[in-house]
Amino acid sequence: MEKKSLFFRLVVLMTFFTCAVSATADEVYFSTNGIYYRLTTYSDGRGVVSVQNNGSFNTYSGTVNIPDSVPYNGKYYPVTGIGYQAFKGCTNLNVVTLPEGVIMLMNECFAGCTSLRHITLPSTIYSIYNNAFIGCTNLDWITCLSEAAVSCDANNFDAATYANTRLYVPQGSLSSYQSTSGWSQFANIVEDNLFVVDGIYYKRISSNTVAVTYRDLDLYSYHCKWYIIPSQVIYNGVTYTVTQIDSYAFSGSKPQRGNFYVTLPNTVTIIGTYAFSDSYISSIDLDKGVTSIGAHAFEGCDKFSYFSILAETPPVIASNTFPSDICQNEDFMLVVPRESLAAYRSANNWNNFIVENVWYKSDFEVNDICYQKTGPTTVEVSPQYTRCDSLYSFTAKAGYTLAYESVAIPATINVDGTTYDVTSIGYKGCAFWNKKKSITLPNSIKTLEPYAFYGCDSLKNINLSEGLTSIGLLAFYDCMKMETVKIPNSVKTIDEYAYWRCFGIKTLTLGSGVELIGYNAFNSCDKITSVTCHALVPPAVTVPPGNYQVLFSWTVFGNATLHVPQSSLEAYQTARAWENFYQIETFATLDDALNVPGGNIHFESTGDYPWIVMQEGDGMYAQSGNAGVSSSTSVLTATVTAADGDILKFDFKAWGEGASTFWDRCSFYINGVEQVAYGAYKNADWETYSVSLPAGECTLEWRYSKDSSVHPEGDYFAIDNVEIKSSFVRGDVNGDGIVNISDVTTLLNLLMIDGEVPAAADFNSDGVTNISDVTSMITYLMSSSKS
Repeated sequence: MEKKSLFFRLVVLMTFFTCAVSATADEVYFSTNGIYYRLTTYSDGRGVVSVQNNGSFNTYSGTVNIPDSVPYNGKYYPVTGIGYQAFKGCTNLNVVTLPEGVIMLMNECFAGCTSLRHITLPSTIYSIYNNAFIGCTNLDWITCLSEAAVSCDANNFDAATYANTRLYVPQGSLSSYQSTSGWSQFANIVEDNLFVVDGIYYKRISSNTVAVTYRDLDLYSYHCKWYIIPSQVIYNGVTYTVTQIDSYAFSGSKPQRGNFYVTLPNTVTIIGTYAFSDSYISSIDLDKGVTSIGAHAFEGCDKFSYFSILAETPPVIASNTFPSDICQNEDFMLVVPRESLAAYRSANNWNNFIVENVWYKSDFEVNDICYQKTGPTTVEVSPQYTRCDSLYSFTAKAGYTLAYESVAIPATINVDGTTYDVTSIGYKGCAFWNKKKSITLPNSIKTLEPYAFYGCDSLKNINLSEGLTSIGLLAFYDCMKMETVKIPNSVKTIDEYAYWRCFGIKTLTLGSGVELIGYNAFNSCDKITSVTCHALVPPAVTVPPGNYQVLFSWTVFGNATLHVPQSSLEAYQTARAWENFYQIETFATLDDALNVPGGNIHFESTGDYPWIVMQEGDGMYAQSGNAGVSSSTSVLTATVTAADGDILKFDFKAWGEGASTFWDRCSFYINGVEQVAYGAYKNADWETYSVSLPAGECTLEWRYSKDSSVHPEGDYFAIDNVEIKSSFVRGDVNGDGIVNISDVTTLLNLLMIDGEVPAAADFNSDGVTNISDVTSMITYLMSSSKS
């Protein structure tokens, strides 16, 4: 006997006998679903139920399914016994099932049931009392699931039953039954290949494989919970691999408590015919191993609503494996691997499902957030389920809710030892977080896909961290409670209708990096009173042909104030869409202060002592912000893209405690490498510094570091007129920055000796360098001298 089964039986018995000796016991008789019960409850609140007759015999007929527990006054009680004469004289009773948990069959409980052909006795049976089956003259077989023969009086069965009825017992239990009074009188005792573990019935297929099977020939199984079928099961010391779901294994299972659910391991390859037919199965999860599902497997499953399978190759199914009422029901979900979506939609008989049924599931779920893989080590936040109806039409569904009003999406997740970077909010990735009031994104998020936060009508605050580069179509549609929106400097594009119907927005700030905004991105946001755009170049606005209404509603154009960089006022006054604002005010930015006229380098200064804009006559410059603060640092940065030979130039001045960099240090870095360090003593005169930039993306940094002392008159590092100039001058063959007769002479010499000539020598831009370029240069110089 397995230890677990023995333990379960002992627990049930202890409960039964403990209740029996309690000080006070109340008995109530009631019926439910046509079965009569006696409920015995005790002063400590415990209770047990036994099946009874209703006071007259021949009460039950046909098939009777006894549940493992029954409700009374809103509380469920376990069924532990079949009472005295409960089914006595029921001559029309054909089938009866006894649940695991029944421990006693009382006197004459089935006496005279002449139509009863077979019965399975659960493994929890402990005692069978006098005349329990007397008069059951047509019993063909009895199955005992207990590995050790239980107490059974010899007068429980007729002599004919002992002589003609086959008794099936678990393998290895033959000697136990042959040596126990009552059972030993059976002339035909057979070791069966059926056994039960954890309430699941198995049939041996080979010495090491089993199939999940039914328990009774007529009724099959009677399951009533979520069954997670294991890949392996141990019985009598032997380990079996579960490879099949037998025909009729769950057929007819209609538990009193409602639906049941099944999860299958990847070792299961075959699901037999009628396996779940006419049952209350609600959902089933299949792993990768299933290769075939038999005919009528889900026939008559009225509560069936969810079928998930991980097999990348669609298993072989019959045309009637899934009846048409399932295939055509739009509320049914067939969930398949994402990469196999097209295969299932076209596979024989799988294509009976309407397109609205076929979904794929997210790859991971970590802390109630679902993720879809976008690369070997990258993921996006996703819905739990996604359906692609066509090439451009997606639908999403989430079966989860986050427990808290605020959520911070992590930058990375770890799944099965692999770390994934969370780089985007996918299509409708957070669309079902409609009760979240605050969401924070990590810097790793680069994109918000279309409909990312669609309909999050409770969302008040969204922290879009630096690193985000694009906001997709309708990303925040109907997020009606947001009042303040701040777009980071890293964002370059905002797609059409991104904030459509965000009625609550009052203040909008657009970062300096925004380059393109889609048509009607902020339409219906009529409460906006302030728009601040830090971009030096007014962001372009996409407009469909023939449309005039762009970006904002006319209410916003008329009532809101647009704040723009001081140097960009004229550009905004003439730019499409932006020109519609009646009220435009300016503010000074670092970009205004630092760029040469027409320059568009973007500067950043963060931390406790950011650089500040200073006014000088009609002009501006920027100055470190830690003046008068001992032992402090103020940093200014910019990221630029340089071509080969480009030169960076800027003007600077500084006021420090001495010419040595030992005290106050003004430093300039390219890609983290210090290029120059400067110490100044009361130097209020501007100087110019220039340096060649490496080709590609460059990070520029100006840093002012203060020592522990403070000078009352100054302590600053100031920058102005930052620009990048190309060193390429067409015709400047000798590289001195100007074109004159010496360049003609140098080119002639290089051509005569067949030397290497610079690109600037191609003066006439025909792609080759020869004597015609010399002629063109001479002509140019002669005409210049005349003018």
